Formats: sequence, C-alpha cells, structure tokens
Amino acid sequence: MQQDGGFDKLWKKPQFTSRLLSIIWDEGHCVSKWAGFRPEYKEVGHLRFLIPRSIPFVIVSVTLPPAVLSDVMHTLQVLPGKVTVIRRSNDRPNIHLVVREMKYSMSSFMDLAFLIKENWKPGDRPPPKFLIFFDSIADAVEAAKFLRGRLPLEYRHKIKWFNSEMSSAFKEGEAESLKTGKIWGLCCTDSFGMGLDLSGILLVIQWRSTCDMCTLWQRLGRAARALHLTARGLFLVEPKRFDANISKTKHVWPVWHQTNQARHTATIESGHIMTGLLS
Repeated sequence: MQQDGGFDKLWKKPQFTSRLLSIIWDEGHCVSKWAGFRPEYKEVGHLRFLIPRSIPFVIVSVTLPPAVLSDVMHTLQVLPGKVTVIRRSNDRPNIHLVVREMKYSMSSFMDLAFLIKENWKPGDRPPPKFLIFFDSIADAVEAAKFLRGRLPLEYRHKIKWFNSEMSSAFKEGEAESLKTGKIWGLCCTDSFGMGLDLSGILLVIQWRSTCDMCTLWQRLGRAARALHLTARGLFLVEPKRFDANISKTKHVWPVWHQTNQARHTATIESGHIMTGLLS
C-alpha cells in the first residue's frame, strides 16, 4: 500500500474498482496493534484516496476498544460522522479464566511443569491440547525444550515451538498435527493466532504479563472454538504484578472489564489481586 507501490496501478484501474462492493478489514485491530513492527500497516490509509468514498470499509475484530478503534479509523481515513459502529459481546462463557502467580524463576520455566508430571511414562495421561503464548521467540523455544525434557525421548516430538522464523509449510503442517492430535501442544508467538481456527484446544496459557489486554484476549480466545467444549485460559503472572495489600475478597472485574466490556470474572489462585496490567 506504499505510495507508488505495485498496488497503486491496480487500485487506479476503473475496470477493477468498479467491481468492488466493499473492502473488509478482518482482524482490524492489527492496523493499530501491529503497526509498530509491521510499518506497512501505517500506509494502508492511502487506499482511501485511491478508491471512491462510495466503496465502504468494513472493520471487524473481537478487540476494538475505543482507543484502538479511534486509531484504526484515523489510519484508514474513516470519517467519524460517516461510520456505523455495531458492538456485540465478546463474552466466552465456555473459557474459564485463571490468573496464577508465578512461583519459580522465569528462566527455569518450572511454572509450566504441571503440564507434564514428573517421571511421565507411556500410558500416563497426556496433557490437554494446549497453546502457550510468549512474546519472545527465545522464551518459546526454551520453554518447549524444558517440557520436552520431561518426556521420554520417543515422545519429545509431541511438543513443538512455533514462530515467525518457521516456513509457511512447516507452520501449516504443525497446525494440522495439533488439530489431528499428532502433537499435544505448541509454545508459540502471535504467528500461530492469525488465520487459524482450531476447535479442540482445551488450554491456552499466557506466559508473563508482557502483552496488552487486546492481545491477551485474542490469545485466550484460541481456546474452545466450539460451543460444546469447555476450556481454560491460564494467565501466569510475575509476582511483582500482584498487590498483597488489596483485600482478598475484592472482585477482579476492573482487570477484565477493559477488554471490550466482556462479562468475565477470573480466579486468582494466589489470593491476591493483580494490578498494573492494563496497557
């Protein structure tokens, strides 16, 4: 979408633009959230000047709180007086939210040890189909190695890492392996989430409070992509993010309310309330 780029010629051809009914921006929050590391997103508003205003933009996302929506509209050159906003609840009652205070050194990854019990052997129950999201490729790789190390050698292929450094063919293959049960889980970055919709994931874990609430909600939403399933979304949070002086009985609503007004509560397993996480 850069000015004078290859698409400029296409969008200026009446025989093409005359056939357009609308332009749909699926996962529209990415226009704002991904612009920092994918600068091409900052250029997409140029499209508005190449096609007639009579061709509407449709922006769709589960996570478009007011600040993000405003930024997306600004980038896409959407006129506030000529926009219709349709809001629906993004409540996912079949995903049970849990916030757990991390107990071990982060470099040890021992807070993930519950997935593979000590001395696991063939015939023991495998973990539920899972995703663990990281904001660091290195952490995702090291965590996968840690979990694999708790398995017999012939089972270590059951857990993989998944990130933007992998080829498209590899990522498609691993997503299919997760879907069919050939592997148990992935230690991944946001490279997994985009364009994938797997229904059988029963556990999604966010490793550390390193992402904003929109990103967190998108990741947890990878669980239980079918109404008949029940899943768990586990948020592993550093001890420094908890305030032991807040009453143990106080509701955690303020933390979750910010995410598009979804009606959720969360279990706080440490007995404290999490503070300072909203970005």
